[in-house]
Amino acid sequence: MNFKKAALFAGLSLFGAGAFAMPFTVADFAMNPNIIADSINDGLGDFTEQVALAVPLGAVEQNVWADAYIGNLFPSAIPHFGGGLNVGFTKIDTSGLAKTCDVLGISGMGDNVYYPMFAADVRVGGFVLPFDFGFTFMKSGTFSIDVQDVGLDFDFMTAGFDVRYALIEGGLIMPKLSVGAGYFYNSGSFGIDSVEGAVAIDYTVHTMFLEAQVSKSFLICTPFVGVRGIVSKYESNYDWKYKGAYADQVRVVASAAGATVETQGKGSYKSDSFDFGAIQPQVYAGVGVNFLVLQATLSVSADMRNIWDKGLWSGAFSLRAKL
Repeated sequence: MNFKKAALFAGLSLFGAGAFAMPFTVADFAMNPNIIADSINDGLGDFTEQVALAVPLGAVEQNVWADAYIGNLFPSAIPHFGGGLNVGFTKIDTSGLAKTCDVLGISGMGDNVYYPMFAADVRVGGFVLPFDFGFTFMKSGTFSIDVQDVGLDFDFMTAGFDVRYALIEGGLIMPKLSVGAGYFYNSGSFGIDSVEGAVAIDYTVHTMFLEAQVSKSFLICTPFVGVRGIVSKYESNYDWKYKGAYADQVRVVASAAGATVETQGKGSYKSDSFDFGAIQPQVYAGVGVNFLVLQATLSVSADMRNIWDKGLWSGAFSLRAKL
């Protein structure tokens, strides 16, 4: 079959199947028979990198307390501890996922998603020395958010802890100043399913961080600012496939160029270890508002390596009871 007849055959087949918009032409397959797998791997590789940057930022933002140090549990006239709920979102660059969706014939995926996250946490004051300890956990079910014309399904699990030491415990004039370290484990998935095709991505991210925070209370408000350094390692597995009549059209166009293509596949990306040469420096700030034993906290953070080109930032709101 020559190219002219093949193109005509493909065009008639597409029309009969509902005029699907093909991602590649006969000439594309003639130049690169592996163009589908190459394009999908490239797109999902980029998206996986963005997830590995954004998920740790969103996780550690779920455990931000306005007070740089909450005080000792013992000895103390009033034991210091508390806990509550956090909700927030992180901006993720999804241009790589959008590229994959285009290859699979899924239209409408945007270049950015504001990824929601929520968690429960507790913080307990230390013993004798000016320490405090924080613990965070949440496991969600499957949720769906609309990204322009695409339904994106996701779920996540987050678990972490941190410890802070007060260099300055604060007082009437002096602010509180603490340094700390922590660890987070995050796992989850993203999935898109349409008439033309589907893609599913699972991820696991391990995060370690160091931080320093200063805060000062004024009447009922406690403004704060801090810096962190994050290192992480990740693993991601993905599956993709063309579906139904659209898969048939892909085979028709590829065969016209003498190419045989797979209409489904899988792959993975991972970092073998923590990359201490690629520390993510972050700045965070916010304010806590105190109502008797309740504290509402609003915070934002920015990844300084990726805020300018990727717009990577996160925000969170927390409501806690504390003593």
